[in-house]
Amino acid sequence: MASYSFTCFLLISFLLSHSDAQPFSSSRPRGVVLPFHKDPSTLQYVTEISLGTPKVPISLVLDLGGKLAWIHCGQKQQVDSSSYQPVDCKSPQCLLASSNSVQIPQCCNKTCSISSTNTVTRPTSSGQLGSDVATVQSGYEPGQRPYLWLRGENVTARRFAFGCGTTSLNGLAKGVNGMAGLGRSGLSLVSQFSAAFHFSRKFALDFQFGNVYFGGGHYIQETLRPSFIYTPLISNPYNQDYSTDYYIGVKSIQIDGENVAIHKKLLSINRKNGVGGTKFSTLLPYTAMETSIYKAFTSLYVKRAKAMNITRVASVKPFGACFNSSTMVTSYPEGLVVPHVNLVLTNDVVWRVVGAKSSLKYVNDNELCLGFIDGGLKAGTSIIIGGHQLQDNLLEFDIPRSRVGFSQPLFQLVGPTNQLVVG
Repeated sequence: MASYSFTCFLLISFLLSHSDAQPFSSSRPRGVVLPFHKDPSTLQYVTEISLGTPKVPISLVLDLGGKLAWIHCGQKQQVDSSSYQPVDCKSPQCLLASSNSVQIPQCCNKTCSISSTNTVTRPTSSGQLGSDVATVQSGYEPGQRPYLWLRGENVTARRFAFGCGTTSLNGLAKGVNGMAGLGRSGLSLVSQFSAAFHFSRKFALDFQFGNVYFGGGHYIQETLRPSFIYTPLISNPYNQDYSTDYYIGVKSIQIDGENVAIHKKLLSINRKNGVGGTKFSTLLPYTAMETSIYKAFTSLYVKRAKAMNITRVASVKPFGACFNSSTMVTSYPEGLVVPHVNLVLTNDVVWRVVGAKSSLKYVNDNELCLGFIDGGLKAGTSIIIGGHQLQDNLLEFDIPRSRVGFSQPLFQLVGPTNQLVVG
């Protein structure tokens, strides 16, 4: 049976399909592109969308698991745009804004009332669901433009829905107006662009070039990357119809081929309360691990580093283990030679965190710290893969096929037998 979110997504797709996309040349765009950059202070990823008539650039923090886009509208909770419209509380868009199985959309003067959450500092406030014209850059047809930085024309999506309220911006990058949700929901940017422009509910995050590609396909050739290897996306069984996060199955963690001692129940998701498992996050700058996993992981890493004659130095918060870089050997193409971290996934492919760039973080000129943090004893998710470990990857989230693909540098791709995999 189709889930609630997917059923509502079909409804809104039908409503938007007749009038919500402007032509791209003589046809609709194959995809759209949102550039983003890393804020140096918060290490969050910030993008920009033009909203309204006239167009106003809105800076938003990317939230990979976020349900929708929301902006801080002030006490008046309205947008200064001639094309802005509040969303009716009986509309499919309002149904999609329902946050869980027991909440029904609320009405205020026939307008859809919703709650918006700053998922960094967790404050929530009430507001309304509004819609307006969103202007973004299209992708380009293969062969038309040979270079990545030459993007396509501007295209618009009408009735683009977003939360409008007084949610606090504390903890977000300076100058942003809200957050942009990319989660598995009917009102995320992924679903709304898919419905407006009639392409697949698929997107890719390219951290090296700073782009989110919506629609799928041509970014492999554009970025000169090898093909993806895939692992299944996992639903949280506790609230699978309403969870918008992207979970994957991790069977084990290895350091230089040796398994980290982890209680296996922590790697699965508890059906009774939704706790455990592994998910991705663009809000955490470093991968966070439940305390017992973190301690075992750090202990084994230090052991393997010592065996390589790498000298440990005093820890620097928030990191638990730091090392003297002058005691590390350099080689090509890895750079500094350090212990290899492998995530063994459910379908027996291995995501390798190779080299100091992905596993360690410079804290001064000659000290590197293990770029993983303690997520706490009562962590809701056992492992949250954060930005530092994602930075060398091109990740493709294929929602219809419920899978995520990752394309790393060639020497980082391995399969079940540790052989090179390129597709």
